[in-house]
Amino acid sequence: MTHRNFYQVLGIQPDATQPDIRAAFVRLSKLHHPDVASEDGDLPRRFQDVQQAYRCLSVQETRKAHDAMLAEAERLHILRQRAVQQRLGRYDRRHPHALPRPYRRRRWRGIALVALGIGALVALRLLA
Repeated sequence: MTHRNFYQVLGIQPDATQPDIRAAFVRLSKLHHPDVASEDGDLPRRFQDVQQAYRCLSVQETRKAHDAMLAEAERLHILRQRAVQQRLGRYDRRHPHALPRPYRRRRWRGIALVALGIGALVALRLLA
């Protein structure tokens, strides 16, 4: 389930003060109000989002609950990322060769070519 970050909706930082929240609400309300804005179909929905964000963040109790929800969502995200990293680590331990086979063979091919070149130089030196 995705959670709305009302701080992002209003374009403010999580440590914003109540006057900052009110100023952002007024600014966005003037911009997206259906009576003022053009006939864009998305604007009423955007205005509703701004109203919902302001209603949540303007009351201290609901703001604390919103902050707790965001913190929990972040914690769960980190846990999911750790689980993915653990699965990748298990895969890496089961597959010790990080490079595909053709690339590993090229390394030996290069060494063989250098040895062949040195051998040719030695042979030419002996013939001369």
